[in-house]
Amino acid sequence: MIIKSGEEARKDLLRRFAALQAIDPSGAVADASRWVARYRGATEQRHAAFMSHWRAGEHDAALVELHFCLTAACRIVAFMKVAADRMGGEAKSHVDSRDFSLMKDARNHFEHIEDRLYGSEKNRPLAITESGVTRTVHLGLRGSDQHFTFGDKALDVSPAFVTEFLSFVDRFLELVDAAVEPAALFPGDAPS
Repeated sequence: MIIKSGEEARKDLLRRFAALQAIDPSGAVADASRWVARYRGATEQRHAAFMSHWRAGEHDAALVELHFCLTAACRIVAFMKVAADRMGGEAKSHVDSRDFSLMKDARNHFEHIEDRLYGSEKNRPLAITESGVTRTVHLGLRGSDQHFTFGDKALDVSPAFVTEFLSFVDRFLELVDAAVEPAALFPGDAPS
């Protein structure tokens, strides 16, 4: 690892900012890449807390942490889509290669549970029958395969899921960096 002086680090930040502005003058790509990186850390931390509570049998606390994990992950997806739509090319192809609608639906289940339980019923999950009991609103953690279940749906929330999701995010950030690097060169700079 090369340690840069304060002046070199400031130059790198200036170059990156100028490059991001060249790629997208609106600033959306710059903001999106910054927020994706920040929410990435939050997703990883909240998932670790979720798993810790689940293993300890603290299911209510686990569900709260899962809600925060899914919220952070959905923010990442939203920001990746904003940046990818502006950048096009490989970044857009990468983001468009996945369907995150089930993850968003799981997050929405937490976000709108009061409506699903007591409200208009327009977003109420389909009824399911387990052990002869029919339930309309249902959520839980299925230990056999580490899925969050809600209504008739199930989302993988295992460590493998979060590792794969974060690898997908990291690849997106690499694609942003690959687009930024050539745009960050000042006249006379040699490409690295």
